[in-house]
Amino acid sequence: MATTFRERLEDIPDRVLLAETTGVAEPHALLEELRQQWGPLAPVDLEPGVPGWLVLGHREVGAVLRNELVYSRSSRAWRYVAERRLAPDSGLLALLAPRENAYYLDGSQQRRLRAALDDAFTGLDEARLARTIAVTADAVLDKLVARGEADLVREYAVPVTVLVLGEMLGLSLTDSLRMHDLAEAKHRSLADARTASDEQLVLLMEHVAAHRAEPRDDLTTAFLDHPNHVDDFEVQAAVALVFDIAHDAEIAWISSTLHLILEDPLFAARVHGGRLGLEEALEESARVRPPFVNVLPRFVLQDTELGGRHVARGDAVVPSLMGAGTDQAALGTGDLWLEAGNRFQLTWGAGGHTCPAHRAGSLIGRIAVEAVLHRMPGMALAVPAQDVRLTPSPWARYPTSLPVRLAVPDDF
Repeated sequence: MATTFRERLEDIPDRVLLAETTGVAEPHALLEELRQQWGPLAPVDLEPGVPGWLVLGHREVGAVLRNELVYSRSSRAWRYVAERRLAPDSGLLALLAPRENAYYLDGSQQRRLRAALDDAFTGLDEARLARTIAVTADAVLDKLVARGEADLVREYAVPVTVLVLGEMLGLSLTDSLRMHDLAEAKHRSLADARTASDEQLVLLMEHVAAHRAEPRDDLTTAFLDHPNHVDDFEVQAAVALVFDIAHDAEIAWISSTLHLILEDPLFAARVHGGRLGLEEALEESARVRPPFVNVLPRFVLQDTELGGRHVARGDAVVPSLMGAGTDQAALGTGDLWLEAGNRFQLTWGAGGHTCPAHRAGSLIGRIAVEAVLHRMPGMALAVPAQDVRLTPSPWARYPTSLPVRLAVPDDF
């Protein structure tokens, strides 16, 4: 019979800070060290002094994502919220405070709001979306190619993502750019997050009111027309949810894939040589360098066992998508690249909270990366690989800047 370890989370000393799992030079090596020491469930600090469990096993991550009866999305179930244990200036408060949208709820309320998202994305004209992405990517690249150098994050992944999302949601160019600024502000500090959330609410109130007065062919109007939304506040929440989540995920995915191609000669050779199709390359990038390395915590509703450990009611458990994607027990091989294209990774989630925009998100990522490879076939990093800075976040790991130079005839 397998042994179940019953240590109380708060009593385990020397917990690794969650940000270290994304900030170290070799995150896969650190995750493997944690797996060897603790098994599929490792104690970490979400911020100093605030503990949680980091779920590293593919099977265990899948179980957490699928079982909302035990693992809730709502932080109301977290004892650090219920008992007001977090410091007033805690960055976690800005990120994990209870919200009334499909991302942070469970049960019938979540399913009601989720149906509106599913139906809106099901009705999306993917051919039109593909044209929008291609035209946007080419317009951005025109300026960069003419200049001969570019930052593929700030000057490409960001504007393409922001402009495409703005078109999908019917946002004006000014509002799209402001939504980007506000999305970034939410990650800086609790004070910035509160100010940004308040400003975003005002912006979206005006945006939704304008769409109610003059409906258009976009996602905002689809949300307004959906019978499951009882008022405009729920529509505003849906628009904010789509923009914020897609904004972070697409920028990270496009940037990480381009970074992998530029940094890893073997991966680049397989892509450029046709041995690895672009869709498979994107899936492989999402597995080993997922847009969200760690997804936001689930909160345990009842004492349970997970990965051979006792997990107490009120604990926070953080699914590690990078840990799941590189779990050798699930891969069944020591060669990560041999498994390219198996699509077993959990980047798009699982269960009732699976990403409703999987098809649209994949389309944006594929066309955006494909355009760069087509228009910049001889690009190379303009700085040493070790000088590429990564975003300082416990949840994501992707370049904050990716400077490249374009090939000129003398380079050949």
